[in-house]
Amino acid sequence: MTFSGNMKESKPRPVKDAWESELGYGWTRNGNHRCVRHRAPESTLSVSSDIRFTRRKLSRPCRGCCAALASLLVLLLLAAVAVYLGHMYLFGDPLNRQTFRGSFVVTSWGNNESEGGEANDLEPRSNRTRENVLQQALYNLYFNSELKSCFVSADILALDSSEEGIRVHFEVSFEPIFTAVSTAEVTAVLARELAEPTVHLNDLTTLPETLHIEESSVISSLQLKESDTTPIAAPTTEAIAPDAVEEVRECSAVTLSLCSHLPYNTTSFPNLVGHSSKEALMRDLVAFRELLDAECSHLAQDFVCQMLQPRCADGRLIRPCRAYCRAFHAGCGSRLPDRLRPHFDCGRFPDYFGIGSCAPEPECSRGLQRLALSRRECDGIPDCADASDERSCAHCAAGGEQGLRCALSTHCLPPHLRCDGTPDCPDGSDEAGCLWIARSLASWRRENSESTLGAIRSRAGYAVWSERGRDGKICAAPYENDKRALSSVAASLCKSLTFKSSFIAEVVPDAEELDPNESDPTREKPQYVEIVDPFAPEISFLKSECPERKVLRVVCDHLECGMSSGRGADAAGGVAGLPRSARPADWPWHAALLRSYVHACDAALIHASWLITTASCFQGQPKAEWTARFGTVRIQSTTPWQQERRIVGMVRSPVEGSMLALVRLEEPVEMTDFVRPICLPENSAEPTRSVCNTLGWTRNRDQLQRVHVVSSPMNTCENVSIATVNGICAEPLYDQDDCDEEEYAGSSMMCFNEKTKQWSLEGVSAWRIACTKIGLGRPRIYDSISSHVDWIRRTIANSAR
Repeated sequence: MTFSGNMKESKPRPVKDAWESELGYGWTRNGNHRCVRHRAPESTLSVSSDIRFTRRKLSRPCRGCCAALASLLVLLLLAAVAVYLGHMYLFGDPLNRQTFRGSFVVTSWGNNESEGGEANDLEPRSNRTRENVLQQALYNLYFNSELKSCFVSADILALDSSEEGIRVHFEVSFEPIFTAVSTAEVTAVLARELAEPTVHLNDLTTLPETLHIEESSVISSLQLKESDTTPIAAPTTEAIAPDAVEEVRECSAVTLSLCSHLPYNTTSFPNLVGHSSKEALMRDLVAFRELLDAECSHLAQDFVCQMLQPRCADGRLIRPCRAYCRAFHAGCGSRLPDRLRPHFDCGRFPDYFGIGSCAPEPECSRGLQRLALSRRECDGIPDCADASDERSCAHCAAGGEQGLRCALSTHCLPPHLRCDGTPDCPDGSDEAGCLWIARSLASWRRENSESTLGAIRSRAGYAVWSERGRDGKICAAPYENDKRALSSVAASLCKSLTFKSSFIAEVVPDAEELDPNESDPTREKPQYVEIVDPFAPEISFLKSECPERKVLRVVCDHLECGMSSGRGADAAGGVAGLPRSARPADWPWHAALLRSYVHACDAALIHASWLITTASCFQGQPKAEWTARFGTVRIQSTTPWQQERRIVGMVRSPVEGSMLALVRLEEPVEMTDFVRPICLPENSAEPTRSVCNTLGWTRNRDQLQRVHVVSSPMNTCENVSIATVNGICAEPLYDQDDCDEEEYAGSSMMCFNEKTKQWSLEGVSAWRIACTKIGLGRPRIYDSISSHVDWIRRTIANSAR
């Protein structure tokens, strides 16, 4: 299209002249051509603005140019396709790389080693030389083999000392072109060289039968035929099986040189990662070496060794403690390969309940020094799971190596003073727990092997006794057929252990088989006693042979709530005698909630599987991993009574305006003197809140402390917070200028009932109260529990169905 025109107004003139002059395409007035090549326009369009358009057809030369350009573009497209296909079929695809890992044993290094060197010498300089020689030899071997067309690289991963010699871990990579490289083909090349060495490995003496190769990465973009592949060997890390209780094991020697530093020398297979034999462990060892090389934690080597070569004692496999696993995960959890994560799940490991129950964190005292907490050693409060920070102190010298530690004081005593009728500990705890209900005598011995407190308060189990270092079970004779006598004994026993009543009292055969070759030769064999008078106010016993070995088994009903049983007789006094800084067993229902190993909120235990806290803790954290920690008053420490459970669910309060939330644990906690529930308030009457406390943390957020609070009128809190119908307004009783506590969200408002001598949970804080002079002195609002009691009980009851 071409156009020309004149927008200016002009004088009228003849139509023909105007048309010819305005168009101006080489025409004259007489109609002759001004230019030879010009011709008359084929169409003309006129508008009121005097603009005229003409349309011209494309000339033949231009049409030829367009055709040539289109042909060129098609040729370029075909060339690009040809280049892509040529690259695919002639040079292979880098995304299809195959990697094979394997190992074999070298018994002698030939003439390259010095005459004085030994085959198992693992000095770093010697290892580097050997790795370079082996890497070049493997590269030359595969580069000159039938796989040279797709061979890429060879690498030596590690050299490990073993009984036969040195195990070489290597890796070779290939980039297949048309078909994949099979494991059999890779193995055949190296197997021939090991069986009949040529120029590549002729200086080495090897064990060809120890060769093992498997593919570590599988081609995903090529569709292979079954005939082109070789079945891949089963992975050395086997599937997790349910752990058997007190499984009898066959112990063997620890042979892994990587773990020669362990303080024991016996282990057992399968180990905690599923390796069924030493050979399977050696083939998979390189994966754990990569984890250690990352240097993600100072606990990495010891913890990995306890997984690969766990301790075996008296036919039992001793696992790492759960708190020890958490400490390892804090540094190395993100570096664990996906296939190892189920085996390193801390939920698989037990909590510490005495010597031999699990393996605690080693060298815990040095860990306190790294945290600048060495001042806590020998202060009477354990900061290590095995209480090693209190064992080497002067106040424990009198107890000897096998001495018992008074749980809450700086004192130790010989075992024969336990349950001798005379209190020897300042808190009298050595005379507590002389009659108990235990799942087994062996477990009860472990729980009482280190401290005077801390044994599990089992709801069901054998009736056991202890006196002057001796222990055993209660024989049912001569009352095995007298149900009334047995019920009386069971009721007295359950009541002494702070259970409400007895549920079952039955006679059962003693099915527990104690090992006659027990590792502790000083430990006396179990003894039996029989009841003198089952209806007496205080139960007394006489030694018995119990020839039929029929013993008393008891099931108790409901543990009393709101009782600090670890305080002994002082628990009935409420706050009387309670220090400001919390001690273990002062507040056994308190729980610290950790988000990804960081303390974030607090909660209160109301049931073995349920906590109560505030929903504000979980806002904006939908995928965070939450853990509840019990039995501790110092966040940076691990006590012998500490328990940890993973949080798996939350139920928010249906009451409008309330932030209360019930939190469910992955598994129930074990009830002890240091972990037990608090009571819910009664619905009938308005609770008396004359003596109430809440719990906060010191300014450095490490030590738990109590804060005395008193109820205030709701109008006191209207200026500092949003008042609600279900709220409780409270103020601290301490001086407003004294600020040393910081309350976390979810902290409890607890009140002591002088009549029942129990603590009840009256409220839960919804928000964090920072430690400032203004912050401590200001009133705070707690969500009331009394209006939620029915909902709480209904939720817990429905979950048990």
